[in-house]
Amino acid sequence: KIRKLIAGFWMAQLIRNLRRLDKFVVLSYEDKQKWHELANVSVIYNPIARYPEVISDCSSKKVISAGRFENQKGFDMLIKSWSIVSKRYPDWNLEIYGSGDKSSYNKLVEENNIGNSCMLMEAVQNLNEKFTESSIFAFSSRFEGFGMVITEAMACGLPPVAFACPCGPRDIIEDGVNGLLAEPGNIEDLANKLSLLMEDSEMRKEMGKQARVRSERFSIEIIAVEWDELFHSLTEVKSNVRHSS
Repeated sequence: KIRKLIAGFWMAQLIRNLRRLDKFVVLSYEDKQKWHELANVSVIYNPIARYPEVISDCSSKKVISAGRFENQKGFDMLIKSWSIVSKRYPDWNLEIYGSGDKSSYNKLVEENNIGNSCMLMEAVQNLNEKFTESSIFAFSSRFEGFGMVITEAMACGLPPVAFACPCGPRDIIEDGVNGLLAEPGNIEDLANKLSLLMEDSEMRKEMGKQARVRSERFSIEIIAVEWDELFHSLTEVKSNVRHSS
């Protein structure tokens, strides 16, 4: 009860402070819905810093994922999902790139007897190269602030299969058009969505093309314009207020 009281007091203080801002910027429309107490919320997505010229042709039998090896990223669920997928498609591989302690995840790979098709890799300098060598991007996070790695994979022409976790994937992926959304935390659903793209090469390649198109929405040129427009709108309001006074 004490914790709830403290949390409630802290949140009330936060809301009061946020109301004083000219604008409060969040990373997704899904996140914006959570701030129903505020009337000053704007959405501006995270940009893709480097837009790749080389893209995947989605022909290799490789699924890729990337992120820190910690609970938030849900790699334990992805590994369990892969234990289902690998039985259906033993000629496909999953590679997970990232930093952090991999010991518990390696143990999970061993327990599920998928060491021959599931590789836990160290973080690499240029992840785009690994994206272009792959055909599907798997995203298993329990929650996110945005999920920028999804847009980066899509820019490389990879169709994503992602848990529709809060917040980000629903804003980024148009389900069935440029990727597939799975029920959050549902290991079997993630396995089925991965299997669908692995089995249907035409669907996979078409969604890869559409993923590339969708990723253009997150280019730094477009996002920079949105920030510029936001700043100009605020300075105009300030200027009008000064002149009227």
